[in-house]
Amino acid sequence: MTSEQLTRVCSALADKWRAGSHWPPDLAEFVSIVAECSGGVFGLTVEDVMAENKRWRNEFYRYSCAEKFPWRHPVLYHICIALKRIGIERKLTEGELRTQAVKQLAHWEKRVAGGFPIPPIRRILEAPKAPPGPTPAELAYEQYKRKKNLG
Repeated sequence: MTSEQLTRVCSALADKWRAGSHWPPDLAEFVSIVAECSGGVFGLTVEDVMAENKRWRNEFYRYSCAEKFPWRHPVLYHICIALKRIGIERKLTEGELRTQAVKQLAHWEKRVAGGFPIPPIRRILEAPKAPPGPTPAELAYEQYKRKKNLG
């Protein structure tokens, strides 16, 4: 564990003690607090995801696209993009967005634990542009009109 993760664990234990929980915590409670504070496969907690999402929402205007944003971890790009899409589609509150962050983080941890890599951050290709001029349907309609007028 990093010093930041140990600090989080100690703070969480102190908060629980101040809230009236018994001291010292039993093993199961200690393990759950450590798991909650230390992060999973990526070393990221839901708090990290929410903080990165907030940082991205506050600073996105400085970058030409989400791919240029300096993400702390590549998986945060994928999670935050999904949170933005889901949040807009469903008009989620902050609490509901946190619930979605939990689900997204669990999804990516399960995916990586299953052996799948994290896709690289790359710009989505634009759809090909239609060539200028009439479409094949418009050309066929013009031929149909000429034949009808001649015949």
